[in-house]
Amino acid sequence: MMRRIVVSLLPLLVAAPLMGQTMVGIRAGLSRSTVSHEAFPDLGLDTHRTGFTAGVDVGLPVSNALEVRVGGAYVQKGLSVEESIGRVGLEMDYLQLSALARVGTSRKGPLSLGVLLGPWTAFHLSCDASVSLDIPEFGSINESGSCGDGAKSMDFGIAAGGGAELAVSESLRLGLDLVYSIALSDFAEGGGAGKHRNLAVQAGVVIPFGG
Repeated sequence: MMRRIVVSLLPLLVAAPLMGQTMVGIRAGLSRSTVSHEAFPDLGLDTHRTGFTAGVDVGLPVSNALEVRVGGAYVQKGLSVEESIGRVGLEMDYLQLSALARVGTSRKGPLSLGVLLGPWTAFHLSCDASVSLDIPEFGSINESGSCGDGAKSMDFGIAAGGGAELAVSESLRLGLDLVYSIALSDFAEGGGAGKHRNLAVQAGVVIPFGG
């Protein structure tokens, strides 16, 4: 899937310097993730994992209002369930690549607002599961370890969101984005485990080149 995205973007990579400023963004922030499951539609209401995300992206201009933002980021996903009898946790880390269309207001003024939409592909870096329970009838259960081969090596989905950029100078802008990512496939081999949902709030700097 990502190969087709890269091939389709090659004309933009060649034409970008002729069309306007290329924007390089360096961003980091917090993510709030959970897992949805068709058999348990309410799963996720109180099962969020708070994590970290950081990445770099390049905005390729298509027109005055449209650009394609190609980027890569480290993203922490998973879930955390805490009840009176204990806690169950799933911590999964990914390298996530995306190609998001940004439709926004002009950057000629001090403030630019935009919306984001597009596909992403994520490559599994690590996965750890933990169980810490104290059940009166059975006693204490404390187990933790790697997911091993239980997690798929790749995930994919759709992301949507919005953001704002504030010009500090002609060569530097500050950016703030809110992006919600939905996985379209089960993260586990064989299925049945669920699909990732991730909300990220990112802040950083945007540096224009060319134009």
